[in-house]
Amino acid sequence: MTRIGVIGLGYAGAAICHALINDSLIDELYIYDINKDLLMAQRNDLAQAAMINCKIVKVLPATLEDLYSTDILINTASAKVTTSDRMAELIANKPLILDLFKHFIGYKGLILNITNPCEIITKLIVDATKIEPKRVLGSGTILDSIRLKWAISNTYNIDPHLVDAYAFGEHGVDLIYAFSNTTIAKKPFFTYLNEHNLNYDEEAFKDAVVKAGSNIFKVKQRTEYGIANCINFIIRNIINETKTILCIDAPTIYNGKLIYTARPVIVLSNGYLKDADFSFSEEEINKYKQVEAKFYQVLYLN
Repeated sequence: MTRIGVIGLGYAGAAICHALINDSLIDELYIYDINKDLLMAQRNDLAQAAMINCKIVKVLPATLEDLYSTDILINTASAKVTTSDRMAELIANKPLILDLFKHFIGYKGLILNITNPCEIITKLIVDATKIEPKRVLGSGTILDSIRLKWAISNTYNIDPHLVDAYAFGEHGVDLIYAFSNTTIAKKPFFTYLNEHNLNYDEEAFKDAVVKAGSNIFKVKQRTEYGIANCINFIIRNIINETKTILCIDAPTIYNGKLIYTARPVIVLSNGYLKDADFSFSEEEINKYKQVEAKFYQVLYLN
């Protein structure tokens, strides 16, 4: 029996729950929100939605104590922040996260965080719970990687199934586009463009990737469906131990200290296994080193 817990039932949390019950991979879904009226309303809505599926996932309103017995815990809890500035989000979310996760000291399952700034908050969850870092992960740049794939597909009118693309480093301003490992129809990105006489405008292209999310946010003041399907994809591959490469936040050591960065990794049902066997360009490596230094600065020197 697979039991998943979701903390926070706002737009993103609810969309994640909906994706999980529709996939019918899990058996029980434990949901939690400090707003008890919202909790029961979302529980009833989700439970009714599940009734039409071939496999009915049991949806249960949970206490923090109930969540402690789950196999995987997904965190979407966040303070109300009206800016996308990561440091402002950190100031608002840090006390909330530390207070919440002190209830999960010694938790035995996996924790998957989506709250921003994702890499920093994921590390703070380790601090609060004192559990193995390999069992605490963040959603990282999996959605950014999908948006990169989407931009390539749209820009060049290519079937997205033929595109394999990765973004890494930080889910934020220092996002790195790993064109050294991007392929179209299994050919290196720039080789494919040259063979088909296709042009590449770096700034225009990166702008398209950024706008893939920002244009949605400008109108809706949120995005939820993309991250919901990405989280479901991560959960499915963890449970089934497919060893699929996932661009998510995983632990690493910098200057002798634990930090989290978003990069292509392989995860099993007991947590982070190893980094994927990728060779990045010198420029990409230098940018990644700057991201590591940035997170070290925020966590240990500020």
